[in-house]
Amino acid sequence: MGSPFSLSARIHNAAYQALGLDYTFVCFGVDDPEAAVAAIRTLGIRGSNVSMPYKQAVIEHLDELTEPARAIGAVNTINHVDGRLIGYNTDYIGAIRALKEAVDPRGKRVAVLGAGGAARAIVYGLVNEEATVTVFNRTADKAKALIEDFDASYGGDFDAFNADDFDVVINATSIGFRAPDQTPLEASQLASHLVVMDVAFIPSRTRFIKEANGIGCTTVAGTRMMIHQSCGQVELYTGVDEAPFDTMQAAMLDEIERTESA
Repeated sequence: MGSPFSLSARIHNAAYQALGLDYTFVCFGVDDPEAAVAAIRTLGIRGSNVSMPYKQAVIEHLDELTEPARAIGAVNTINHVDGRLIGYNTDYIGAIRALKEAVDPRGKRVAVLGAGGAARAIVYGLVNEEATVTVFNRTADKAKALIEDFDASYGGDFDAFNADDFDVVINATSIGFRAPDQTPLEASQLASHLVVMDVAFIPSRTRFIKEANGIGCTTVAGTRMMIHQSCGQVELYTGVDEAPFDTMQAAMLDEIERTESA
């Protein structure tokens, strides 16, 4: 639900084919989120991903929200079960699963760059994993609204980031998405002890990730969060205990490569 985007369709349909399920994932261009939610009920659609700008708008039209979706204030997944539409947020699940591939966040000092929807999901997940979180954002008011909702601190603008104060830094902004020359922090602001994660997944290796790799940081690309949150959706829609990760990842990387070369 949102602007038609081929990546999610490729990932999900690869999963359903691998699982031998008669499911088909299609993209709907939506102008009216209330009518779109009503259509899920009327047409008996099994579930729906929700992209911006509708992650908040759909909430009032659902029957139930999970606690994480309510706390984050955004729904990226609608699960249709026995006539009831339940709103989930798998963005935070994807972020934490991806980060845990590199480091256990418990007790770690984590800097989150940005204060938008992705940042809210990530901060929620980190706080629940008992990390110490500091939010950096160019607009102080927006950051303060985020830290007031969760147990986090405000660190100032990106220029105020000091690598010595942190174990992990996560870019939760759109800086670098489809913009390979852009990065939220310069390489000179990083240090080799950091775990560096990016939510941007096109290109598959952003400038932020490349430069962090270049100075010896452990890195987590945005594709890892993308695939983990998609696995969470597939598991909800199908009831399987574990989505076919490798198959979904191959489909994702193939589609990103096709998109980048188009």
